[in-house]
Order: sequence, then structure tokens, then C-alpha cells
Amino acid sequence: MAERRVFLSHSGKDKEFVKELYRRLTRDGVSCFFDIESIGWGDNWVRALERGLDECEFVVFVLSPDFCNSEWVEVERSSNMADDPRGQLRKVRPLTLQPCRQLPTFPRFLRQVQSLDVSTPELFEKNYPRICRELGGIPGDDEARLDRTTLPPAGPLPQRNSMLFQPMGDNFVGRVEEMWNLHDALFHDSTVVVQGTGVVVGTGGLGKTQLAIEYAYRFGFAYAGGVYWVDAERGLTTMISQVATAAGVEIDNRAAEQEQLRQLWQGLNQLSGPSLLILDNFPENTSLRPYLPAGARVHTLVTTRRKDLDYPSVVVRRLSSDEAIRLLNTGARKFGAEVAPLVELLDGLPLALELAKSYLNYRRTLTIAGLLEERKAAGEIELVREFASQYRDELPSRHGLDIARTFQMSWDVAPEMGRLVLRAMGELAPAAVPVPLLRSVLEVPVVAGVWDELGQALDELARLSLVELDGSGNPVAHRLVLAFARYRNVADNESPFEQCSAAARSQMDRAGLTMDAATMRELELIVPHAEFLLAGDRLRPEDFSLLADRVGAQHRVLGRYLDAKRLRTAALHADEKTYAAGHPAIARGQSNLALVLSDLGEFEEARDLLRQALASDEKTYVAGHPTIAVRQSNLATVLRDLGELEEARDLLRQALASDQKTYAAGHPSIARSQSNLAVVLRDLREFQEARDLLRQALASDEKRTPPGTPPSP
Repeated sequence: MAERRVFLSHSGKDKEFVKELYRRLTRDGVSCFFDIESIGWGDNWVRALERGLDECEFVVFVLSPDFCNSEWVEVERSSNMADDPRGQLRKVRPLTLQPCRQLPTFPRFLRQVQSLDVSTPELFEKNYPRICRELGGIPGDDEARLDRTTLPPAGPLPQRNSMLFQPMGDNFVGRVEEMWNLHDALFHDSTVVVQGTGVVVGTGGLGKTQLAIEYAYRFGFAYAGGVYWVDAERGLTTMISQVATAAGVEIDNRAAEQEQLRQLWQGLNQLSGPSLLILDNFPENTSLRPYLPAGARVHTLVTTRRKDLDYPSVVVRRLSSDEAIRLLNTGARKFGAEVAPLVELLDGLPLALELAKSYLNYRRTLTIAGLLEERKAAGEIELVREFASQYRDELPSRHGLDIARTFQMSWDVAPEMGRLVLRAMGELAPAAVPVPLLRSVLEVPVVAGVWDELGQALDELARLSLVELDGSGNPVAHRLVLAFARYRNVADNESPFEQCSAAARSQMDRAGLTMDAATMRELELIVPHAEFLLAGDRLRPEDFSLLADRVGAQHRVLGRYLDAKRLRTAALHADEKTYAAGHPAIARGQSNLALVLSDLGEFEEARDLLRQALASDEKTYVAGHPTIAVRQSNLATVLRDLGELEEARDLLRQALASDQKTYAAGHPSIARSQSNLAVVLRDLREFQEARDLLRQALASDEKRTPPGTPPSP
């Protein structure tokens, strides 16, 4: 459960004031425990109060005669003082709602503590900024945020968030009506509805994703429980893992998917305020129902091209002429009435307008008239017509060809290395591409400073608005830009697909149980691209198997066992189609899948697969081969879980004998086999042999490991 910073201690008779205080504080980023909002249905009331006091950094006493005479408040005061009699650890923050210091029941320990007066609306408004800041929040401007004729100002996100993108700030033009319509779909009468769902619908390039990004920053103050961004195309289990990690909600990764969902919704509903879940690019032919939270405190914002979702929808329209002109004038250059023909040509499509603006800023001496002339030349390329035809459903019907020409012009002016970057990104997922992966694909070495050709290319692409760079400098491009790059790959017969798949396999080969934290973080950025490659049909079966197995290893080490099972099952099926029965690759796939099944508690199926793998390896390798010993050890582990101890013991004895023939005395593989066998012997109550083996293993470890070295995880 995520930490709550502030416990609001009050009398029930002062509830209306505390409701407003809670609303203002949570809106402005302060995580609060407020009984009617923070105690779940069916929770033990007394234990929930005690837990709230234990977790909170500050305790706010709302002072009034009713507060001083309340028995429940006495419990809260007593608990607070018992934990911190001097008030040093629990930072007490009294607010005087009604005069009560002269009452005999006024808490003695508060007599020397300064209180802020909130006894009138004027005093509350005067003191609220100080209250909010000292509790860790940022006071908001209610009037600016409630003016429906303008966009609310962008502000900080709540502490719990998984946002990948930054707002455009003043460069975000128009969308006032859409923004407030979306707010209305998620909220009702300025209070959180029981369940809010808003669907943002529109074709490509109209800015569905950017609208969701801006909403998160402009209304994030209302979501003290957190803002969670999800690439919906990656599936339900990925959503569960990403949101649970960002929210600090504990999930049983071995449970079935529906149980994990139940745990996620329960955890989010118990946070100290409402949460916002953003499902970006929700796919076609997928039911939205499983993705929608169960409970009262999670809003769901969905961006999609689909129009068949039966939920309140906000249709993203093309920009008006005035809005388009404003967008073109947000750059370094300012234009007058001469931009009108360009605005008409691009039909209010924000992506095309942004590309045109950046192109004009890139070529500072080029006039609007000159740009329109250049577009005619670009329009003669047959590829542009084909692209516009193929993506006619995602481009405005009247000017799809003109917009495609804008892509072509930006492509032409990009540096050669920049076009190579776009070609590579076109073969990968529509997500931020790690720069090390690009270096591997393009075989560009790391060079410091201004001599780095790849770094220069990324800067130029960003200047042209063909890509954006995230906080780590990794490029991400709009899906239509990536689609155009893929078209160029086909038309020019220059697809780097093979290089992309080889680089992804090479990077993911590092996945395994002995990874350090830095490696795991690096591989997490590559996983969406590896899965994108796996989702297509262009990989050779043997390459598919190797990549799927390694991505499965990454999922397994991070506890995403259902994803690991899915990918390692697919890897095994690919091996079975590629190789003859009994091939070592099939045995490897069976063994790797069995390890995940064992993680999930599916021991019988894991045992059967490991027996098949062992039988195959015994036919492939000579007796005592290290591969056979590994299979024997893995099978013995599962047999022990099933209580089949005698067979497990016999297999481990064979594995130990093999290791002793293969490795020199004291080798860590021998010590590991000794320890594994000793555990089973202990279970069989063969204590003396177990003792002797453990002493040998300990002696080996002591020779190999310096004194004081912490144990391996």
C-alpha cells in the first residue's frame, strides 16, 4: 500500500469542512487519509484508523468543541501520543475550526503548538496556501482551473505515476471543448462519479494521444491516487504489471489473470484519492470490459480509432483555421495571412501542421509560397500516392495526398543517418527506441560529443518534428510517420528488418536470472520492440524461438509469469515445427517452459515436460554430459515439490556424480548439486548424509568466497 502523508483527525460533526479540505489537498498533490474516502467497504474500522496513523507523516487536528469531546478522536490522539510523546516524529498540524482552547477537554499537549485559524471562509482561503505547501502540496488556482473557456494550466503529476511523455504547454493549441468534454465524461458535478470512463476517438494524426497527455497534466491535481499510462496494445497482463508497479500495489504474479485484476482494482481503490488509468491506442477486436476497473475510485481514459465502444466518447476533430494558424505561429517564425493556403491544404491535421511548421523553421529562408511550390514536386512521387491511398482511413479524406507530401518533404530534408534511423524505427514498435538498440541496428559506434553521428541525426529529426526525444534521449515517432518510413523501406528495397531482429536478439540474450538491476532496466526498454517483431510473421521459426525464449526469460525474472508462459509456449511450438522430434532445441524449449510452469505451481505439467527433455538429451549426449545433469537437477526440483522424494534423490545423485566428473573439486556447480541433494535427503530424514554433503558444500564456498561477502540473491 502506498504511503499517505497526512492523517485528517476530526469530529464527525465537522465532516463537511474536512470533505472540502480533503478535496483541495488531494487536488493539489497531498496524499491524505480521510476515513470516508480511505477506509474500504468491509475493512476493520479501528485497524484502518491505526494503520492510517502509522503510515502518515503528518497529523492534522481539526479543532472544535466537538473534536475535544469526541471519544473516537481521543483514540486517535492517544495513539499519536503513545507513538511520539514529544511530538518530534509525528509532525502535528492543528487547524482551529471553532474556538476551543479554553475547554477543559482541550488536548494538553496541543496548548504549546501553534494553530492556524480556519474558522471563517476568508481565513481558510488566506491560510490554505501555507497549509498546502507545508504538507507537501502545490496550491492550485481554482478560478483558472474552472474556467471552461480556456485550457486549465499544466501542472505537476501526482507522486505515483507512470507517464512517459511531457505536456506541450503553450504549444498545445485548441482542444478546449474536447478537453472539457473529456473532463465531463470522467467527472460529474465536480465530484468523482462511481465509475468514470471516457473514450477519445479519432483518426491518425489528429492528436488523440496528445489530448490524453495534456489531460493528465492539466487535471492531474484531481487524481491523488496516481496517473497511470498504459500502451494498451501490449495486452492485459502487461497493464497489470505496469500499473501495479507504479502504484505500489502488491499482486500475486502466480495467480490467474482475473485474480490479478481483482487485486489491482482493490489496491487502486484503497489509495488515498482517485486514480486515472490511460489506455492509449486501444486495439481493435479486443473487449474493453476486462480493462475497466471495478470500484469507485479509478477513472479510465481510452484513446482509440474504434467507434464501436459503448461509453461516453469525445471525438477529436480537425483544428479550425484559426487554431491551425495559431499552431503554425507557435514556432520560431511568425506568419501572417499567407499561411491560409497551407492551412487549407493540410485540412487541420495537427501532425501535418507540426511537420510543416518545423520544416519552415528548419529552412529559415523558405517562404510559404516557396513551400507550396516544393510540395508540387514532392507530389509527383508514386509512393506518396500509394501511401495516401493505403492510409486513407487515417488521413482527412479531402487532403490525404497533400498531407502525405508533407511527410515526403520532411523525409527529403532529413540527413542520411536520420533517414536510416527512421527506417529502423519503422520496423520496430511505436514506442521509444533505446539509443543502444539503434546503434546496434545501424552499427554506429559510441563517439563523444559533437562527433556522434547518431546523436546529431536524432537532434535533426527532432528539429523536423519527425521524432520526439524522451527524458533519456530515446526517439519516439508518430505512428503515421513510422508507417511512412515502412513504405519507404518497401519502395526503396532498403528494409533493415533483419538488422533490427538480429539486434533485438543480441540485446535480449542478456536476459536471465543473474541480471543486475541496470541490465534489467535496459532490457525493459527493448521488450516492446522484441514483442512487436514476434507479433509479425517475418521472423524465421528458429529466430522466433530464440527471441521469444529470451523475452520470456525477462518476464520471468521480473515475476511476470503469465507472460513468460505465453512466450515460452510459443517458442516451444516454433521449435516443434522446425526440428525433428528429440532435437536438442526442443528439449531446451521444454525445459525452459517447465521452469515457468513450476513458478506457477503447475508441477505435473512441468514434470512431464522435463521428463521428455531428459529423455531426449540422454539420446543426444553421452552419459554424464553437463546438459543431462542440468535436466536431472531441474526435474528433481519439481519432483520434490510434488513429494516424489525418492526419484528426486536418485536424479540428484546422478547429477552430482556427473558434475564431479566434469568439474574440478570445489567447483560451484558441485557445491550447488551437493546442497540440492542435501535438501532432499533432509526431507527423507537421511540426516547424516545431508549433513556431510552440506559441510562439503560449505567448505567449497568458504575457499571460493572472501569472508564477509553477502550471499547471492
